[in-house]
Amino acid sequence: MTLEVAIPDTALIDCSDLRQKTVKLGLLGRAFAVFKVDKIWLYKTEKLSQRQLRDVELIMGLLRYMDTPQYLRKRIFPKSPMLKYAGILPPLRTQSHPLGEASKPITEEDIRWGVQVRAGKIDIGLDQLVDFSESVSEREPTQFRIVKTQPRIKLEIIGHTEIGKYWGWEIRKTPSISEELEKMSQKTRIAFSRNGVDYNRIESEIKSTVSGTRAVVALFGGPRRGISKLVSRELSSLKQHVDFWVNTIPDQGTETVRLEEALLISLGILNNSVGALLSEPGYYESI
Repeated sequence: MTLEVAIPDTALIDCSDLRQKTVKLGLLGRAFAVFKVDKIWLYKTEKLSQRQLRDVELIMGLLRYMDTPQYLRKRIFPKSPMLKYAGILPPLRTQSHPLGEASKPITEEDIRWGVQVRAGKIDIGLDQLVDFSESVSEREPTQFRIVKTQPRIKLEIIGHTEIGKYWGWEIRKTPSISEELEKMSQKTRIAFSRNGVDYNRIESEIKSTVSGTRAVVALFGGPRRGISKLVSRELSSLKQHVDFWVNTIPDQGTETVRLEEALLISLGILNNSVGALLSEPGYYESI
């Protein structure tokens, strides 16, 4: 039960400076969180100049930063030029990001991100470090379940699929989106394009397919080029591994639709149509 999104490495080419890029990544991150995206694929297009290649690590870094709870960010992210405007990034407010609630009393079965501070000591956002005998990463957050709170806090590592509710995303780079999609034959692969079929016309077919796979990979183009032009060298292969080409904004009123706009509109329509078949419960689980 997953929702994955693929965006191009050209996602920031319409931004002129670091502040604009940070603002845009904040909008993208919020869209990913609102619609419970489990995995983000950043696919290579070969459309970036040598100077623009720095955007790849900026996208990876700031989206990873956003997905990290506030109480762990200073431990995980050293001072860096890419974080100059990190203060304007909006909080995700997912269940894994408790904000000011981090220091509230914990209960058994609570789940927290944590990192190892030193051997045997874990920071899970409390006023004190917690004992843990196993060795885990000091740079990559680990998911913990609170097993006991008295007389001492006892932790256990928990896998992402065991959490049972939406807990953020992971982000990966891929040099070939067509090869990646080929490996995802058991998922419903949807490319969003203004040249696609109106969503309403094939909604029933999409619902039927998603009900069988219980997983969707949503593919988006960039600010100045659609999917076909971005991956022209592997387009024939890509077409073989996409199940639906759809248009969620028929007869658009503007010449172009920005990536952040396309994400909000298309993922919103997808959520309304097949969301119940996909991701884990969100912040307000349906009763």
